[in-house]
Amino acid sequence: MSGAAHAALADRLCLPTGAAQLQAYPSAPALEAAAAQAETRLTRGAAVDRFPELEGDLELPADRAERPSAQAVADYCAAAGELMRLSPEGSQRQAQAFLLGAFRTASAAGLTRPASEAAYRLGLVSLSGSTVAGTRGARGRRGAAGGAVAAAQEAERLGPGPCDVLLSSGALINANLRLSAASLACAADEARLAGDNRTAALADLRLAHLRLSVAEANADLAGDYRAQALSAATAGLAAAHGIADATLRAEAQGRLAEAALDAGAGPGPDLDATVAEIAAVGSGDPSARAFAEAIRARLAFAAGDAAGARWLMEQALLDENQRPLPARAPEWRLRLAQMDPANREAHILAAYDALEAVRPLLPRFDPLTEETSFSLYMRPVFQAAVDVQLAAAEGAQAVIRVKSAQQIVEAYRQAELQSVFGAECLPPRDALTPDTLTAGEVLLYPILLPDRLELLYLAGGEGGATFRRLAPNRSVDRQAVSRLVETMVLSLSYDEDDKWRAASRQLYDLLIKPIEGELKPGAELAIVPDGALRALPFSALLDADNHFLIQRTRVSVAPSLAYSQPGSSDQRRREQLLAASLEMEVDLPAGDFEKLTGTGEEAKQAATIDGKRIRRAWVIQNFKKADLVRALTEEDIDVLHLATHASFNGRSDRAFIVANGEVILLSELRQILSANRARGDELDLLVLSACETAVGDDEASMGLAGAAVQAGSKSAIASLWPVNDQGTAELMKDFYQFYREGRSKSAALRDAQLAMIQRGGMYADPNAWAAFTLLGAWR
Repeated sequence: MSGAAHAALADRLCLPTGAAQLQAYPSAPALEAAAAQAETRLTRGAAVDRFPELEGDLELPADRAERPSAQAVADYCAAAGELMRLSPEGSQRQAQAFLLGAFRTASAAGLTRPASEAAYRLGLVSLSGSTVAGTRGARGRRGAAGGAVAAAQEAERLGPGPCDVLLSSGALINANLRLSAASLACAADEARLAGDNRTAALADLRLAHLRLSVAEANADLAGDYRAQALSAATAGLAAAHGIADATLRAEAQGRLAEAALDAGAGPGPDLDATVAEIAAVGSGDPSARAFAEAIRARLAFAAGDAAGARWLMEQALLDENQRPLPARAPEWRLRLAQMDPANREAHILAAYDALEAVRPLLPRFDPLTEETSFSLYMRPVFQAAVDVQLAAAEGAQAVIRVKSAQQIVEAYRQAELQSVFGAECLPPRDALTPDTLTAGEVLLYPILLPDRLELLYLAGGEGGATFRRLAPNRSVDRQAVSRLVETMVLSLSYDEDDKWRAASRQLYDLLIKPIEGELKPGAELAIVPDGALRALPFSALLDADNHFLIQRTRVSVAPSLAYSQPGSSDQRRREQLLAASLEMEVDLPAGDFEKLTGTGEEAKQAATIDGKRIRRAWVIQNFKKADLVRALTEEDIDVLHLATHASFNGRSDRAFIVANGEVILLSELRQILSANRARGDELDLLVLSACETAVGDDEASMGLAGAAVQAGSKSAIASLWPVNDQGTAELMKDFYQFYREGRSKSAALRDAQLAMIQRGGMYADPNAWAAFTLLGAWR
């Protein structure tokens, strides 16, 4: 992902604020031809594999004085924005800017169809996460939140319509939920005006799913957002009725009808008519027939006819299983469990078996809506299967049930990682097993369920050790724990109040106190976090005596057992180090990155002991990608320290580090590392000292948790939020001193954090030390 990777013409022509007056323009036919060619060739795969070629197609000679037509400009900017949206090498910030420019150009000219297409794509960009990269030491994010409020107030002054939000001056301020909802609603409205029923239906479907996800995550807002989801699904059904292609129409109607039912719709003539229309297509199509039967089953169940509902859902499953890829079978078996509570467990476990059968065949992204297959088909099944196994973990069945639950959780974590990164981006590894753990090493599996918190743990050094289940905590649920994490992380990262303290104590009591007895002196606690817990600085959890968890034990985080091993304490694995730093302001398509003032010294400290350069250490200041490639090719590096901006916000295939004039994807870094190493001979430690992860963004948190995996390293040390230069330099200096004395990675990081606490003053503030987390191998 090069810093120069952007369409220079689009930069000038597709400004959201209105295109600048250029000295010369391409002709309208040339713009239209380039846009048409790009749109024809643009698929997700092509955007990944042929970005430079496709980007080059959008560079056109400018030899005309007159400005091209609004139609030509809008089509061209929409194509440029789509290229940036789909390709990992593209810039999400530019994708938003180009698509917003396309929308505003089309809207000003009354061109409803291109306006709707641009708005729909803009909604998809915003759904993929933050486009504003964080920087070390930055304290501007709370201001961004305030800007979002201002943007909302301005939009209300402009008018009630969602398109007004896109026309407001604050449209691109980092408030992705609002921008996504406004973009999708605007796309649906504009598409209806243009008679584009397909875009209207799809925009309403994505909008309904977005609002349902908010309702699921926040009980306080659930009623309002379900009502909004129902409104969107109802409007989408009306639009879907006009889709010409019968197969596409039935698919869109089926999904929208299910969204309406999820939002609380009951039996009525509109849904009956929709089912009849789907069934008419289903006479020769088992997919449509299955959809019609499944919706009839849900309507019958809502009307109180449980027996009829069960029969219809069984028929739906029979038809669904005739498809080459029965992707909906697992979800519908969950529905059957609701309709047949006497056999709930059997239906849920059958749903899990059905999921395991189709999971390897499911595409990463749904071809119709671009939602992940994980979110559409997998998550609820995994959660239900874990739930029933643990609920039955009593008496003689306890050991077997807990083991089964842990295996399902592990499959869940692996599927989630593969959804975030893509299975092809995860190097194969040997999974951690119970006999790998030594005495004093404890593995903790917190599981956040809709109605409770479950804790599984494994203590090393016990012959034939198995996972143990602690008593479920029904005083909290997934939402309550997520709110506590958000309170703690926001308070600590902004460093403006002490709200983190109460949340920290509550989280300690929930997660750590039940296993305190296992955390004896010298213990190692490795945690496989779930959901919001991936963003939690576990080391800063406070016990009843106001002692931090890091003062009790060493702490590390693992994304899943399949991609984690304790590691080796071999002293030889820490001898050869490459430290690369960036200490300059960089303006790139991916973002504007302020000058870092402490990174050069930090890199030097990483490569020195007692003021003397280590014999097998190399330092590169203001590094470029070519510098890294050269150094990693010529030397067998054990530790790679990157003192530069790093972003895990947004789609995880876009996680990157910033170099001099360019950005480097973590996936590219893995390719650089693996190109010169034998299989199994991975980098021992990757240090990313200036990261930021979007709070509340599960995919961004998973991206950080999987940083070592994605980059091809056994371990990574990374920061959960930006830390000031002074704090980072002190902590890293101590870490390397302890690490080179022969301490394990987790022991060296712990001792460095304890040294910060003991220094007092600003260094003792957990804002300065708790952000740093060890990911992966801890020895």
